[in-house]
Amino acid sequence: MVVFSNQRLGASAELLVSDDVALEMLRTTAAYARPVAAARWEHELVHWLERRAADNLGLATLDVGEIAWTPDHFEAQRAFLLAAIVRAAEASEHGVAFDRWRRLIEAHPRDSVQVGRRWNWSSTN
Repeated sequence: MVVFSNQRLGASAELLVSDDVALEMLRTTAAYARPVAAARWEHELVHWLERRAADNLGLATLDVGEIAWTPDHFEAQRAFLLAAIVRAAEASEHGVAFDRWRRLIEAHPRDSVQVGRRWNWSSTN
């Protein structure tokens, strides 16, 4: 099982899905983001999503705070990811899970974005 979370919102802001559903969510979101990725951060996000899908996700937690948001571009970065999730959801039978993940990202407070946040390329957090 995989937990999609937003620790900044508390324990009630979690989505628990099977490994298969999580893999589809990550891969499909990356697939829909890849063709429209232009900025370096967007390409890094696609690579991070693909890498997390390639790792063994068993009993993993994927928190919104793990994304290497940057304070100056947070709104554009969040909009980019949300648009990819919406497009991926439209092509999936797991639209409800995508919608819950989208809401976790939409609710992520801008003031929680850290300057100098780096991508964690490992699934062991």
